[in-house]
Order: sequence, then structure tokens, then C-alpha cells
Amino acid sequence: MHLIIMSILGIEFTVSREIDPGDLERVWRALSDISSMPRYWRGHREIEILNADNNTYIARIRFAFPGPSNRGLARIEVHNDGKLVLINYVKGPIKGYVMNYISGNSLISQWNISISPLFLIMKSWIKRHFMSGTSNALARIIGDET
Repeated sequence: MHLIIMSILGIEFTVSREIDPGDLERVWRALSDISSMPRYWRGHREIEILNADNNTYIARIRFAFPGPSNRGLARIEVHNDGKLVLINYVKGPIKGYVMNYISGNSLISQWNISISPLFLIMKSWIKRHFMSGTSNALARIIGDET
């Protein structure tokens, strides 16, 4: 039963953008700067780092949508060697993970999350909205646009 509910509430997708090879290090610096996430990821209104241990962070997130369900908690790992940032949403309106990483000359964002049952009726809109927002965030990171 639990697996069926997770699949009904689950959202999975991958978005990628090409990077100019000369910009790889700058893009990695932007991607791996956890405190600057709201600058690129507009769905994250605020990030408050509660704990930092080496390259692992516990962060409280206030999402951009209004209402009492707009706060969450995430465990964020920054893997410098693999040029990967893993965001594991552990509490809040979305749960699951988002992997953002550089592979070759591509910036890739891979999502595997589940939404709160409260948002089920809006699932297809949410998926399109998240995919569009992800594409825009990657463009901002690559172009260093705000």
C-alpha cells in the first residue's frame, strides 16, 4: 500500500543544460554555494543553515508558495570530487531528493520527490512548474543571471 501511495504522489524528471567548458569551475562554485540557493532556485525563498559538518548541511527551507505548508527541512551534501549537490528533503511539503551535478559539459538536475497528499490534485501542474523552474534555475546558474 505504501508503495502505491508513493507512486501516486511521486514526481520524477531530469533537466540538463550545456555548459561552456571555460565556465565549469564558475558554475560549480555557484551550484555548490548552499547559502546562495534562493538566488538561482526561486522556489526556495529562504535557506537557513542549521548545522554544517564538513560538506553536509542541515537546512531549514521556506518555499516560495504561501501558506502554512511552505517550510521544510533538508539534508544537503556537497560532493566536490563528483561535482554533485544532493538535496534530500526530509520534512515538509515535498520529500525525496534532487541531485544537481556537472557531467562532462552538462549541468544536470535529477528529481525524485513525492508531494504532500494535499497537493495531489495539482500534481501535473506542479511537475510542469518544477521542470520549468529547474530549467530556469540551471540557466541562471550557467549564465550567473539573477
